[in-house]
Amino acid sequence: MTHTYQITGMTCNNCVAKVKSQLLKIGEVREADVQLTAPQARISMEKHIPVADLQKALSQSGNFTISETGGDMLVASEPSVSWFTTYKPILLIAAFITGITLLAEPVGSLSWHSWMQNFMAGFFL
Repeated sequence: MTHTYQITGMTCNNCVAKVKSQLLKIGEVREADVQLTAPQARISMEKHIPVADLQKALSQSGNFTISETGGDMLVASEPSVSWFTTYKPILLIAAFITGITLLAEPVGSLSWHSWMQNFMAGFFL
C-alpha cells in the first residue's frame, strides 16, 4: 500500500536525504519518494504504519513534522500573474521610445517617415 504524507521542516536536498534515510530504516517501509518542491513523501509500505511512528523516526534526524494528506501528491504551482504585469516592462519601454520620438520631431510638421526612423533608432538603442 502507498500513502502520501506532507513533511514540513525540509529546506534543502540534505534534509530530503535525511528524511528518506530515516523512513527507509523503518522495517515495514519498502520505498520512500521524498520531494522538496512539494514537501511531501510517497511511502510504499507492507502494512499501514501509524503517523506517530513515522514522526518518531523523523524526529531522530531533525526538526521535521509529518502529517497525512487528503489525496495524491500536489505539484507546487506558480501564482497566476496578469497579462499587464507580465508585459509591463516592455510596454513601458515602448511608451518611453514613442514619447521621446514625438519630442524629437519638429513642432508643427509631423512626418510619418521621419518619426518611424527616429522610433526605430530608439528601439535599436
